[in-house]
Order: sequence, then C-alpha cells, then structure tokens
Amino acid sequence: MLPHLATLLLLPLGALAAAVSREDLTLAPRAVSPDMSCGASKSYTCPSSAACCSQHGWCGATEAFCLTTAGCQTRYSNASSACYAPKPGVSVSIDGTCGSTGAGKNGYRCPGNATVTSCCSVA
Repeated sequence: MLPHLATLLLLPLGALAAAVSREDLTLAPRAVSPDMSCGASKSYTCPSSAACCSQHGWCGATEAFCLTTAGCQTRYSNASSACYAPKPGVSVSIDGTCGSTGAGKNGYRCPGNATVTSCCSVA
C-alpha cells in the first residue's frame, strides 16, 4: 500500500483530480431535507415533491428554483435532471427580461399577470 501512496503523492494535482470521477462527487447520497433547506451549508438533498435546490439553498418546484439560469444546484437537487435550462418562449421570466435579443438572452416570456409592467417592452 505504501508504494501506491507514494505514487499518488507524485501525481500532478490535475491528474489526481481526473482520476476521481466528477459524477461520483456530484451524485453522492445525502440526507433528504427535513425543513426544505438544501445546499452545501446543510448538505441536504431536496425531497421529490420539491426537487430543485435554489441558489439560495431552499427546495422548490417552480422555475425560480429549477432553472439553471436561476442558479439551480444540481448537486443538491433530488435528481440530476431536476435543474434545466430555460425553454425559449415557454419559461416565465425570473429577472424581468424576455425574448432572445438584447437583455433577453434567455428567451423568457412575460408572466400572465396584468400587474407586471416591467417585462418585454417594444424598445
């Protein structure tokens, strides 16, 4: 065992990192959150009913939690497919931008709420 340890110590850090599978690190089993918190600070995974771990460390199931552009944390979500990219023209804006030109680079659509006035102007 000692000769193997010595060999590992001589490997460049990049080679050592490549030897460890990235998938093994991201899909390590974690306890399911008892209080809907998730992420690195608690190391909890979200329950299947609220499968996405937001950038702020809370579980949920809406696009504000699940969009990769909103910072969904795949590592702490219930499944690797829980987080997803916005679907142009389908995903509702999470940041007040819309469309696919100018500030609207993600193709969001405006919410169907008449009280929202800060989304998708003509100019």
